[in-house]
Amino acid sequence: MKNANMQKGRGMVKWQPFASMPEQFVCIKEMIQEQTKVPRPILTQDAKERIENKLLISYLGEEEVLLTYYKNGYLYKNYITVADINPLNKTITCTDAFRNQRM
Repeated sequence: MKNANMQKGRGMVKWQPFASMPEQFVCIKEMIQEQTKVPRPILTQDAKERIENKLLISYLGEEEVLLTYYKNGYLYKNYITVADINPLNKTITCTDAFRNQRM
């Protein structure tokens, strides 16, 4: 039996210590994303030739290589197999580890 004079309170409320307001959470998330961005790497001619050789070896031997690429301030790594090289457009068509085709 409950006491009628006892205060009800808020009940069970999930505790949110840091970003308790949605607007605050969005702002903090954007700040963290901006802090984790890296500047675009500058490649030397030697590095470009090594990358070209690795891609050519993957294309001719159908070998999987680890590709590290820069996109929108972040470095991404992915294992790929080169399916086609188009020197006119400077693009490669590749498949990832799950055989999904990408450009």
